[in-house]
Amino acid sequence: SGIVRLNIPLRRNDGAKTYHVTEDCSGTLVDPDKGIIVTAWHCFDGKMDLTQPPKAWFNGGWQELRLGAHGGGIKDDWAITYLSDPNVIDAQAIPYALTDLVIGSIVTMAGYQRVGQRPDALWSLVQTTCAITKAGDYWVETDCHLETGASGGAVMQIKGGHTTLAGIISARSAQGGVWFVPMSRLNFYFSPP
Repeated sequence: SGIVRLNIPLRRNDGAKTYHVTEDCSGTLVDPDKGIIVTAWHCFDGKMDLTQPPKAWFNGGWQELRLGAHGGGIKDDWAITYLSDPNVIDAQAIPYALTDLVIGSIVTMAGYQRVGQRPDALWSLVQTTCAITKAGDYWVETDCHLETGASGGAVMQIKGGHTTLAGIISARSAQGGVWFVPMSRLNFYFSPP
């Protein structure tokens, strides 16, 4: 699968103190030759912990990752990352599509979520199918239901037996569904396939 786990050590400041946090997110491999993985910007929201690089899970271990371009805010919740060594990739990329999305269209979302409540609980790849319910200025809304950890995962459309990456999972909507950033928002960085 082109869906990968990400582990991003950060430092954050709440105004009174600085603390360390590790964001567990998902990402989607879009170019194995260059090691390009797209994910959500909010997974990198904070100062990078220079003692530990961000990592992606490939080939049975954590592989170093670096942040490339990004939207820089929750309203542009996308990031493009690069594996330091693309030779470690043991997964197929998911081809992306820079097309407009239609309300009522069916999408499949996939990302990693913790199974159980314990801190040492296992992570599992979760997939759900749902419909696009609304398109806004920043996000497309669906009636999907996912938990923490799926952020940055894939929003896919299947047409004629072909799966394409249509967007990046962002956040829960106020209505309880899931928002995503359409891949068309990244058309400056990606050419149409």
